Amino acid sequence: MANKPFFVPSKEIELFNSMNEELIDEIVGQAIDIYKVSLDESDVNVYGEAEGGIKYFEQGFRVNCLILFEEPVAELEEFGTDINTNVDLYFLKSSLSGSGFYPEPGDIVDWNDFWWELNEVTEPQLVAGHPEFSFQVKASANRTRLSNVNLEERPK
Repeated sequence: MANKPFFVPSKEIELFNSMNEELIDEIVGQAIDIYKVSLDESDVNVYGEAEGGIKYFEQGFRVNCLILFEEPVAELEEFGTDINTNVDLYFLKSSLSGSGFYPEPGDIVDWNDFWWELNEVTEPQLVAGHPEFSFQVKASANRTRLSNVNLEERPK
């Protein structure tokens, strides 16, 4: 297998990345605050699960991305109505590589006055179908309650 895709020079890939980065950062401008799980402070058992469900998180930081919001669904629960919804977060991989950040399942996101927990992270799109030229990182998240993640809400 070749090191680069046929008929797609590296200058085209660089142009593609720079246009996408400008679109996400300057034009669309959707930002989220993300909190990574602190592995050093969280106590885990043999299976890598948090003891007693208590996880500690590092200080949050802001990241630009594209957001696909699904329509909320109201579900009647035993103690009242609960509203569930999901979001898909699309990050540009080239902008993540220099930041030292990569989304992982279990990370917590603060967006649109709600809290979201990342469930799945994939790299679904490839430039010219070549596996070495993935440009997108997709993270799927579901809505969660602040009480479930043991975070203290910071002043806005």
